[in-house]
Amino acid sequence: MKKLTFALMIGYLVTATAPALAEVTTPGEAKVLEIRGEAKYLKAGTTEWIPLDPAMTLSEGDSVKTGQDSLVRLELSGSGKIGEVTVRKESEFTFKALAHDPATGTRNTLLDVHVGSVLVQAEKLQGESKFRVKTPTSIVGVRGTKFEVNVRKK
Repeated sequence: MKKLTFALMIGYLVTATAPALAEVTTPGEAKVLEIRGEAKYLKAGTTEWIPLDPAMTLSEGDSVKTGQDSLVRLELSGSGKIGEVTVRKESEFTFKALAHDPATGTRNTLLDVHVGSVLVQAEKLQGESKFRVKTPTSIVGVRGTKFEVNVRKK
């Protein structure tokens, strides 16, 4: 009986202290560097596309859509520069994850490209950081490189 009580107490202590030991993440951001042509964004939790402004900063959950002959350049940051994303014409994507842990420097970035083309320049990652790009048919992770993702309409 004493062993069972001791085991239950240990289990309770581990469970009760787990949230305190969990990573604390803070939101990253995507600063608009350049807009050419027509570009809109959809704020997380809303349903109306709004024209993108050069002074804007986007957050996790936000989406970007470009028109014909358009381009948007974004700088991703969160405890330092994470990289740059160039959204090419007739493209749409969402920042599914854009967060960092200031204590450890760990970053988590996930871009969900629905259609179109994005050019990514990802900075070299440290430790357990992740930079991933998802499409309707695949997901790729990188550790610091320049690459382009293209998704065609069906």
